[in-house]
Amino acid sequence: MDFNKTFISIRTRSAFQVYDLAILVCVEYFKPLIGLLVIGAFPFILLDCWIIGWLATDYKDFRYFYWVMFLLVLSQAQIATTFMTHYLGQAMFVGRPKISTTVKDVLRAGFYFHWLHGGVRMVIPVLICCYFLSRSMQVGGQERWVYLFLYLPGLVLIGLSFRVFRPFVSEILLLEKTPVKSKGENVVCFHRRSASLHYRRGVADSLLSQMLASFFIGAFLGLAFDAGLLTLDNILNIQANSEWSYAAWYWLAALWLSVGFLCVARFLFYIDTRIRQEGWGVELQMRSESRRISEMLI
Repeated sequence: MDFNKTFISIRTRSAFQVYDLAILVCVEYFKPLIGLLVIGAFPFILLDCWIIGWLATDYKDFRYFYWVMFLLVLSQAQIATTFMTHYLGQAMFVGRPKISTTVKDVLRAGFYFHWLHGGVRMVIPVLICCYFLSRSMQVGGQERWVYLFLYLPGLVLIGLSFRVFRPFVSEILLLEKTPVKSKGENVVCFHRRSASLHYRRGVADSLLSQMLASFFIGAFLGLAFDAGLLTLDNILNIQANSEWSYAAWYWLAALWLSVGFLCVARFLFYIDTRIRQEGWGVELQMRSESRRISEMLI
């Protein structure tokens, strides 16, 4: 591993340059990234379809499917893309790491990692809320409106509030392998590391602007992907030759494709933040030189 040779050049970039670079990374690593996106998202897709999939087949409630599925994907986006995050972190130095190694490393992540994403960031509470929403709508309960426009969006917003100001939790735990609890005076624990990366002067405003930009870009991409899939369907007459409507599946695919792109962009913002706040480029050069000298002495 050569710390001085990475698959992207280590330098500061503007937000537009980061998103432009994200497109190039998606093209270069398309196959492994799309595969890891499927691996991470597939369990959530099955669970979501089991809970609210009937909305897509009910004519009266079909319009609610788009809203609820959007909130579910928004809630699950970060935990479902942890495989992609880990792969990109390894690819920075290794080139093209094995997908199997990436999956094993993420699955071996500790309980705190999964609890932080599933519990603190409201993924599990949102799923529970959707379950009760589904039961309420099936029996025609009047509280459906409270679930649809108060409880469910409220839980998603609570989870997003944690993700906005601490977006790089996956990178800290998976890539930096920071321990949750300090094991010595010279060992930085997770909470101190997260605070030093996220709460330095000027970082909070930058994170908020990144979140707003990512939200609008993600919404635009989701709508664009959905429109593209529907247009392709019309050209190929797929639905015309089937008794089923695939509109709900196109919406689901469009949402997850936009989530995959935003995951790549978030990883690049993490790299950019470390370069700006910690001089990461200089650190990598020093580590590379130290390793070279050690090899010469041996």
